[in-house]
Amino acid sequence: MIKVLFETQLTDVAKTDIEGVGTLRYGDGGRVWRWVKNRSATTAIAAKEPVCYDDAKVGTKAVLQSVEVPTSGNVMLQAGLAVTAIVASASDALCFGWVCVQGYFQDAVLQPTATIVGVGDELNVTAAKGFLDFLTTDGTSPAYSLHFIALETVTTTSTVTEYAKDVCVKCL
Repeated sequence: MIKVLFETQLTDVAKTDIEGVGTLRYGDGGRVWRWVKNRSATTAIAAKEPVCYDDAKVGTKAVLQSVEVPTSGNVMLQAGLAVTAIVASASDALCFGWVCVQGYFQDAVLQPTATIVGVGDELNVTAAKGFLDFLTTDGTSPAYSLHFIALETVTTTSTVTEYAKDVCVKCL
């Protein structure tokens, strides 16, 4: 059964599981969001930054219920982009929120560190980083499957400057 009525807006966060973790929310233009919990007790998730599923839950349906910032253990479990900031779960406040798992996403955080980004280029998350970067060339890293596609160009590279650019998310 598909849930059609929601108690929260897409930009809302909550300290209790109002919507049911893992619940999908379908919108216009094929966009889809998932209600999740920040599994980290100490690290907050910033708005518009990429998140990954909890690698400790692989093999269970609970893997789709909690997210965290990218780590070396979970970068292959890309979940999407946080719609708004979600605080760490140990604080017992506002640790539930929406993540865009499919469709157009405006102003995602990009930081091309070595290669400029063109429209249609594949982007990737990097462990311990709060941004999307140009996907490393095949053969030098694991193969990903087009989870984030650039919809705007970034014509300069930087190790410090972040850009707000539109992307297509395909993490469903």
